[in-house]
Amino acid sequence: MNNRIHIKKFGGTSVGSIEKIERVAERIAKDKLQGQNPVVVVSAMSGETNRLVGLAKQIGPACKGMAYDMLLASGEQVSVSLLALALEKRNIKATPLLAHQVGIKTDALFSRARIQEINTEQIEDCLKDDHIPLVAGFQGVTNGNTITTLGRGGSDTTAVALAVAFKQSECEIFTDVPKVYTADPRLIEKAMQIPKLSFEEMMEMSSLGSRVLHCRSVEIAAKYKIRIHVRSSYEETEGTWIVPKEELMENPLVSAVTHDMKTVIIKMYPVPSGTAFISQLFTALAENNISIDVISQSYNKEGQRLAFSISDEDLEEAKKIMYKMIEPEKVTVIENLAKLSIVGVGMANHPGVAARFFKALNKMSMDVHLVTTSEIKISAIIDKQHLSQAAEAIHEEFKLGNAHAL
Repeated sequence: MNNRIHIKKFGGTSVGSIEKIERVAERIAKDKLQGQNPVVVVSAMSGETNRLVGLAKQIGPACKGMAYDMLLASGEQVSVSLLALALEKRNIKATPLLAHQVGIKTDALFSRARIQEINTEQIEDCLKDDHIPLVAGFQGVTNGNTITTLGRGGSDTTAVALAVAFKQSECEIFTDVPKVYTADPRLIEKAMQIPKLSFEEMMEMSSLGSRVLHCRSVEIAAKYKIRIHVRSSYEETEGTWIVPKEELMENPLVSAVTHDMKTVIIKMYPVPSGTAFISQLFTALAENNISIDVISQSYNKEGQRLAFSISDEDLEEAKKIMYKMIEPEKVTVIENLAKLSIVGVGMANHPGVAARFFKALNKMSMDVHLVTTSEIKISAIIDKQHLSQAAEAIHEEFKLGNAHAL
């Protein structure tokens, strides 16, 4: 049975209206009639999760935890139910399944839960009965059957985890774009489609602001060698394959430009010397599920200077933690920032990439607040007002308008 299963995930934009749900149902029905055994993962309708988050924020900006995750998980329940109805209308038997029915077990880290195991028995029973299992993405349950969510975009992770559980080699992710692009086409008109990316490149792009795939879904895919096919919900064309880097015919110097407009910088000065204060601060932030991104630290005669970036969604919670540890007048928050990055496995063996990156930024005489690098990425945090111009300049500097032309 396992060899004939096709894991398919449809994102929020693909099921964003009744008309779109009908189109997805038509596509799944066609695949079924052609002999496939689809296992379908569905996200909440586009905008629905934001609506639910907005309702929670009206009650309290810091509302998180068990009730919050239960609220957010309701969006996927609507989607799988509507899609089941659309398939039944086409005389295709389908069974909508929530996380507790499937047995998607996670840890108890609310809003950012990690999948620990999946019980495939319920889905296998559906397939034996010739039903299409429709799995609510983004959600799981603890061992105590408390609902958890996997983080925004977590339906991708649900799909890839199911591919692992069913020992599949591929997973299809359907979205509103035909391929992954060298940049966000809404920001850069000359952005080009990319036929293949390595797991490493896609992981960096996801962590740096690209909304194509949930970062943890790519981590799982890389670990278990699950090839991901990102493709259009509306066209039956080849999309972008996310594969081991060994499958790439050649490695371009830079594959893509990404950006994240939810960045804020926190500066502290002076703070106590040594590592004790930094350790206590970052431990407290981690215990409250706040991820630190770029970090800068230095000493002078007056004391230690510390700067780091986080998501603007975590700012209010971070302030509560910091102000218990240090006087507010020693803390400066810089908002209205964006993180601009380049990614490419070809960077690892080519000197001069950083020089070209900052040369392009220098032509616009803009401030760079923080910088971080790895073997395959360079990121700079800049003022948000310069993002479009800077991204265009970087995209042009590395000739990405032609690099992946088909």
